[in-house]
Amino acid sequence: MTSLSSTNASAQFHFEHTVNANELDFLGHVNNKTYLGWMEMVAWEHAQSVGITHQLQRQLNRIMAVYEHNMHYHASCYENDELVISTWIKTPDSYCRRKRYFQITRKRDNKCVFSAESIYVCIDMKHHSPKRIPEEYTLPYFL
Repeated sequence: MTSLSSTNASAQFHFEHTVNANELDFLGHVNNKTYLGWMEMVAWEHAQSVGITHQLQRQLNRIMAVYEHNMHYHASCYENDELVISTWIKTPDSYCRRKRYFQITRKRDNKCVFSAESIYVCIDMKHHSPKRIPEEYTLPYFL
């Protein structure tokens, strides 16, 4: 089961997810690469929830591309664990860079099992060169 919620005033977004068997590794816990997939999924869901779509990206010729991930695995997750996958942003760090934060909490004990920070760089979609982050990619998160 999966559900979404967003709190734009604080630029936070929450996604509820129940771990399924195909997300496990041979040890029986969630595979490390699955967390990266969840990060990508929740970041994109968050962007879409505030109106940042592929159409807008093409129109502005801008996209936020991952520059760096810093991930911390605090505890293991197992099949049928119910999780809250959260993400949020703050104002840009520079004209073209912005951090996005992630946290995964296990619902049964409210334990933070994973956290991460990612740095994104705004780039021109045609030439892949750094560009200023347009207001259309910042303001909607804080309305």
